[in-house]
Amino acid sequence: MKNFDIINRYSNSIQGKIQIRKTTFVLMTLSFIILNFFIASFLNVQWMKKETKATYFFTADFQKDIPEGEKEKTEIDILKLDGVRKVRYVSKEEAFQKLQYQLDIAIPKSENPLSDSLIIYFNEPSDIEGIQVKLESNQNIKEFFVDGTYIAYKDREVRFFKILSWCLGILCIAPLIMMIYLTYYSSISIDYINNVGIIQNDMVNRKRSKTVNAFPLIASATMGTLIFFNIYIYFRNHLLDISGNYLILSLKEIVFMQCLILFIVVLLMLLKPVKIMVLKRGES
Repeated sequence: MKNFDIINRYSNSIQGKIQIRKTTFVLMTLSFIILNFFIASFLNVQWMKKETKATYFFTADFQKDIPEGEKEKTEIDILKLDGVRKVRYVSKEEAFQKLQYQLDIAIPKSENPLSDSLIIYFNEPSDIEGIQVKLESNQNIKEFFVDGTYIAYKDREVRFFKILSWCLGILCIAPLIMMIYLTYYSSISIDYINNVGIIQNDMVNRKRSKTVNAFPLIASATMGTLIFFNIYIYFRNHLLDISGNYLILSLKEIVFMQCLILFIVVLLMLLKPVKIMVLKRGES
């Protein structure tokens, strides 16, 4: 009977350990799925911020009867100015055609009142004043037009995306990484405690506890990421079917940065562990 009781206790102990490992693995996998969601959201927000900043622009009209060579030289000179990101030449014919399309009317080409112009894209709203000062001294430029309302609106969008990025990083990504971190090292502690007395060498027990729990961490990170990628593709395609106006990065556009961030997170957990109190007591 005593032997039978010992076998039962040993069997229950084994089942308990297996259940703990299963629970830990499932919890970390779910955590990695959610972490992937927040990282993908962060990457999408960063991309939207970059795309919004790329739309800062104003226009500058050429003087009439400027030779093509002078226009090209002016375009190159403006492109060299501090704060200018790119410059696009717009002929008066192209501008006139666009105007007719916007007004939805037909106007004879002979009545085209527009001039050849440049669309000047800049990096920050603070760059406008410096660029304008340089343009005022350029004899080939007749006048320039800055839509202050449009630029202010775009600037508010950029600031919103910056705040959203910080919120995702500080309030969502960082706490979730910490939760995964604590779950992983709690499993190490439990494994260490369960083998105290069974493994006589304490140093061997500590090393073993960390080693056997490394694989579940890597496996849960891999599985959670693969599950998320499938969910991401499904919902992205579904949203684009509803409306093509949704700005969502494709999987190809996020997969490298997504995997790189997760690789660094897992690597830091494996290579630079913070010792849990149980392991500290074991070392002392």
